Formats: sequence, C-alpha cells, structure tokens
Amino acid sequence: MLRNALAAAALIAVLIPCSAAQAGQLAALEAYYTDVETVQGTFRQYTLDDRGQVVEESEGDFAILRPDRFHWSYAGPFAQEIVADGERLWVHDVELDQVTVRPQREVLGSAPAQLLAGDFDALAEAFELEETDDYVRLTPKGGGETFDEARLGLEEGRPSALEVDDALGQVTRVELSDVRINEAVDEERFRFEVPDGVDVYEAEADEALR
Repeated sequence: MLRNALAAAALIAVLIPCSAAQAGQLAALEAYYTDVETVQGTFRQYTLDDRGQVVEESEGDFAILRPDRFHWSYAGPFAQEIVADGERLWVHDVELDQVTVRPQREVLGSAPAQLLAGDFDALAEAFELEETDDYVRLTPKGGGETFDEARLGLEEGRPSALEVDDALGQVTRVELSDVRINEAVDEERFRFEVPDGVDVYEAEADEALR
C-alpha cells in the first residue's frame, strides 16, 4: 500500500487542476505550473490487481502547497498520514504507532522530485508526454521510478482522476472530488509532530530513533 500511496501522492501533488479549461491537456498541464499554488480536496483510492479486481480501497483528504509540500491523510481502512515538509517525508501508520521518515528527494525518486519542483521543462525531460482525448499519459524516460506509467484524466480541462501502473502489474486509481484551488492552507499541516509514545524509524537504516 505504501508504494502505491507514495507514487499516487507524489504525482497528484503536482498534477492537480489547472485553469486552462478550453486548452489541450498538455497546455493545461503547463498552465498549472504558473497558475496553481495550493490545492485541497478529498479522494478515493483503489488498488486493482493484474486481473482488474479491486484488492484495496481507501479514502481521505489532501492538501498541497507548491512547490514541494503536501499532506495526504487516509481515513481507512488503515489510518495513515503522509506529510512532505520540503526536506523529509513522514509516514505515520496510526494503528501501528509507528512513523517512518526518509529524505523526501530519495523517497519520491528523481522524476517525481522534479515534478514536485514545479518545472514543466523538468517534467518533459523526465517523462514522455502523450495526450489523447481522455487523458495525458506520462511514461518515465529513465529507470528507478516507483511506477511504469501514469495516466491523468481530465474533464473540462481539469484533472479528475489519476491511474498509476506499478512494476508488479497493479494499478492504483485515485479519484478526486471537492477540489479547491489557490485557497489559503494552514502551513502547520505540512509540519509533522511525532506523537508521544510512537516509534520513529529512519527507513534506509531501519534504525529506531525513539
């Protein structure tokens, strides 16, 4: 779940609504980088196996403060908070009383990190971009990314869903709703405070910090 969640969160953190409603998908996507500073809303996320069967379902809310901060909150069935503060990415598994922390640039991989930087030229350098009538397809040019392909669906020039294919043949689909753009966001949402009594692990070394 974590791999799919991070891949989806990393992409949605930058590929959420733009204002060029009547433009082509790529033009609208490029406009995003100049028009959008904050994004908030709710989501439903589905994981499908290689037969197209739903094997996991979750929902929650999100907030994004460009260029590189976001808060992704899963309400269930396994409560989880994912917070990117611009330097580190924190994953809090609520039921396990455990927090995992990693350098943000290493967790998201080179291409998603470029996406979070909010530079369309970097996006085009990292991905093959192809638009159809229904979506924009993003295919990583290099290796080592957390996904094989992503498809961004647009309705009236505004992204409404994202699908991410991983190397295991699973598909993570995220459907967005109640999306609000450029409204004020409390910056405290992007500062993670470790709850008392919760173990914190540095993911790479797998070493408990507290």
